[in-house]
This record gives sequence, C-alpha cells and structure tokens, in this order.
Amino acid sequence: MSKNLAGLTRFSAGELLGPLMTVLVLSIGVGAISASLQLAVQFALCNLVMVIALQVFVGNSGVLSFGHGAFAMVGAWVSGMSTASERVKGNALALQELWQPLVGFKLNLYLSIVIAMAVGAAIAALTGAFLMRLNGLAAGIATFALLGLFYNFFFNNITLGPGSQALPAVPKFEGIYEPLAMALIAIVIVYFFNISATARSLRASREDLLAAPALGVSIQRVRWIAFTISGALAGLSGAMYVHVAGTWQVQDYYLVFTFLTLAMLVIGGSASLWGAVVGTLVVTAVGQILLLWEQGKSILGIQLDLPNGARSLIIAGSLVAMLLWRFAGVTNGKEFKVPFLGERKSS
Repeated sequence: MSKNLAGLTRFSAGELLGPLMTVLVLSIGVGAISASLQLAVQFALCNLVMVIALQVFVGNSGVLSFGHGAFAMVGAWVSGMSTASERVKGNALALQELWQPLVGFKLNLYLSIVIAMAVGAAIAALTGAFLMRLNGLAAGIATFALLGLFYNFFFNNITLGPGSQALPAVPKFEGIYEPLAMALIAIVIVYFFNISATARSLRASREDLLAAPALGVSIQRVRWIAFTISGALAGLSGAMYVHVAGTWQVQDYYLVFTFLTLAMLVIGGSASLWGAVVGTLVVTAVGQILLLWEQGKSILGIQLDLPNGARSLIIAGSLVAMLLWRFAGVTNGKEFKVPFLGERKSS
C-alpha cells in the first residue's frame, strides 16, 4: 500500500488544524495590509475552495477533470442572478431579453449560495452518472466537453442571462470574513470526506484500477460520490467569486480559471488537502509578485520590467516543471502535521 493511500485514514487534529490555521492567519494578516491586498485575498479564497473541490475528485481518484469550471459557472449564475438588483435586471441593456420571471426573482445572499451548492451538486450527480464510467484520456476529454457545453450555453443565451456581456449590480461581501468562513468550512468538509471509507476506497482505485474491484470497491459509485461533493464545492466557489467581483461574466469561469486552479492543485500536490492549500498560496503569491513586476512596481526594493503575459508563462512553466521532476507536488502528497498534536503510534 502506498503512503498516499494510507495517509488519511483516521482523524488527526494536526492535519486539520494545519490548513485551517494557515488560511486563517495569512488571510487576516495579509488582508489587513491594504484594501487591494484584501481584495486579492478574497479572490484567493474563492480559488482555494475551487482547488480543494478539485482535490476531492482529482486527487483521490487520479482522474483528471477539466469540467469543474462548469459547476462554478452555474453556481455563480444562480447566486448572482438571484441576488442582483431587480432594477438593474429590468433595465440593463445586456438584459433586455431576460426571461421575465428572473427579473423579479430575489433571494437572500446566503440562501442563494446554499442553492448554488445544491445546483452544482445536482448537475455533477446527473452528469457524473455517465462520466464516471470513463477513465484516462476519455474522462479528460468528456469533462472538457462538459465545460464547453455550459460555456457556450451561457455565452449564447440572452434569455437566462447577459450572454457574452456582464451581469452588473451583484451584491458584494462586506469584507474578508464571509469568504474566509466559507473557505474554512469547505476545508473541514473536504478533510472529513478524505478520511471516510468512500475516499479510502477511491484512493484504492487510483492506486490499482484492476485490483480495487476485487476488494469489493465499486469504482463508479465512489467516483460518483466524490464528483457530486466536488460539484457542490465548485458551485460554492463560483458563488463566492461572483460576490467578490460584484458581477457575473461567463468568461470568468472558462479556460483561464480552469488552467489556474488545476495548476494550483498540481503544483501543491493533488494527493493531499494540505497540497491544495499550499498550491493555492504559492501560485497566488507568485502571481501577485509577477503582476506587480509587469506593472513596473518594485517588491522589497526589487524591480523587474516584465512584459505583459509573463505571469501566465511562468506559472505554465512551473506546472510543466512540476509534472516532469516532482509529480507529487511541493508537499509530495503529504498532509500537514502540528508536532505537539501528532498522532499516537498504535501498539
């Protein structure tokens, strides 16, 4: 049995507190520096929820998915459309053809986020019933087709949304604490799923696809459960994103979003929750530094004049390097452990 398979089998306070305290301390500390950094932290928390949603399925099953952006897209649309100003929905130029019942439809922000998660889970459950039969390249292509299907549906549909334009006047979070609380709750959910029997069975199928059924593992069933849970969390990520940005636009959840979040997962280490957290933090921090250098600003007295687009090239290069020389990511697939809360050795 591999170390990655045996890693999360029972509760460990250290493994849970590590990601929680890291996200909590860094979010509050960095967010307190300036308003611009607080906004960057809020977007990072949205990405973090998406990355750990990917970890639930991709990390445990070993099946690459390009389709989770579709669940985020739908979750953002549900929460954004149900909380946007009725006056704007009725008068905005981009929404002239909007289906009339949607104009007056209004929900509480937090209720809309819960419904966004439910819709994300429902779509993942429905599509997963068919997609979870696939393996390898076929699964990757099918999930990418799912992303393309939802993107083209929303991009060309002006009766259910603004089409290629933006939905304005979406209420924003009042501060950093709302997205932070949601990210921390998502971490707890993923941790307890990862120590469940379902996740252990899923990791068994990842390690040996042929031997797992002989041990009584229903591969399609455990994949479907993980895919559904990850769909709910992706819906949460999309809903968080729309209330940080204050607007909904279908392009925000397409290829760039998909590439960035997958890069965060792979660079950090897809086999562990801690890897998903570290990958998000590293890519976000490096991305912010490179962005400032692209703008000609200095960081700690260091100033580089990088051309526009250098940030994406460097992140892409880092992803390739990680796949070539350290496939298990920065964390090597291991979970965080607080020394004084480590597990007792079993006799």
